[in-house]
Amino acid sequence: MRAPGAGPIPLPPLHEERLPNGATVVVAERPGVPLVAVRLVVGAGAALDPPRGHGLAHLVAQVARRGTARRTGEQIDDTVESLGTELGAGADEDATYFGLSAPAEFLPQLLDVVVDLATRPTFPAREWERIRRREVAGLAHVLDEPGAVADRAMVEAVYPGHPYGHPTDGRSAHLAALRRGDAVAFHRRWFNPAAATLVVVGAVPAEEALRVCRRKLAGWKGAGPPPPPVPPAAPVPRSVLVVDKPDLTQAQVRIAGPAMARATPDYFPALVASSIFGGGFTSRLMEAIRVNRGLSYGVRSRFAMSRAAGIFFISSFTKVETTGELLQVAFDEAERFCDGGPTEEELGRAQSYLAGLYPLSLETHDQVAERLADVRLYGVPLAEVTDYRERVRAVRAEACQALARRYFPLRDGAVVVVGPARKLAASLERFGPVKVVPARRVL
Repeated sequence: MRAPGAGPIPLPPLHEERLPNGATVVVAERPGVPLVAVRLVVGAGAALDPPRGHGLAHLVAQVARRGTARRTGEQIDDTVESLGTELGAGADEDATYFGLSAPAEFLPQLLDVVVDLATRPTFPAREWERIRRREVAGLAHVLDEPGAVADRAMVEAVYPGHPYGHPTDGRSAHLAALRRGDAVAFHRRWFNPAAATLVVVGAVPAEEALRVCRRKLAGWKGAGPPPPPVPPAAPVPRSVLVVDKPDLTQAQVRIAGPAMARATPDYFPALVASSIFGGGFTSRLMEAIRVNRGLSYGVRSRFAMSRAAGIFFISSFTKVETTGELLQVAFDEAERFCDGGPTEEELGRAQSYLAGLYPLSLETHDQVAERLADVRLYGVPLAEVTDYRERVRAVRAEACQALARRYFPLRDGAVVVVGPARKLAASLERFGPVKVVPARRVL
């Protein structure tokens, strides 16, 4: 008898086709709920932002929806509203995404919209300027969110000089200097059929969906150069970065270091190890920091993996006066995990939690479309989805310990603390060389 939450996760049969222009189409016919989800992914993200243009990919995604060669922004809005849906558009480190879902009979109209946005955006000058100013103004409010300040500083500290080493929504000075021509050039250079994957999931016969996709994508021509390869992240010597926010009574804390890319044999050990160490209310970090010492209401750890590199980080917050104590406890727990690994009880609990939770992320057509798009983008086998529960349950304690020894930042990596530098800097010198920067520096 299988344990609860065991066995393969069923997916609908996949129909994949490479079109003559180089675009990839993936269709999953999924009967039941009479909806269809469409997701178009172009392998051009923030890693391709120019050195003084951080945030360009993000702006390209936002402004693309405000006008094309066939539709004004208002007409796009009207079309989307008439379909009873919402248009998703955005960019991360590796790709730009457009997505919609609606009743299945509207598949041609959905494809019309997403293909139009990806292939024929005009970046209207007035809309470009409005959205660029909006994004610059939005970043000013980041200073009111110490957690967001810490996250932005962490990315730069772990990826110095790397294509992933800036927030995907950009930097204020860079955004202020970008011009509409930069967006046009970015789109012309990096958006081409060979870089695109179109995923359709829902209650539509597969051959019908493929036929409509072929027709909608047939007019997309062009073959730009392949993007330059993104290198793995280099090791980061131990450093302590204090982001000065004199008004705070609580400090935001991050401990982070470079880790693996998404396509790795360490993926499942990483999931399980991080869950045990800092992934939930019963984790080692939560027990040591919240339950036993009352240093914080929340603490977590996570592997964040992209196509070429990743980060392992510990995230928490505490009173300014107990910042050093929280850091020391976190390092002590990391060392204890590396020395002894998880217990069998911890292992089984984490495996049951992960195996039970994962199917909930595949309930809707949108969720399945997003997962299939990620499989193609990151170049991982589909079995990582269908065999997820078996692979989680196959992870051994020794694998978790070995992975922790490889990636937990015990002797290297970055410590980032956001808070009043005058009260923090001297007390943090025992963790490494301290550098203080003003909070506006992370914008």
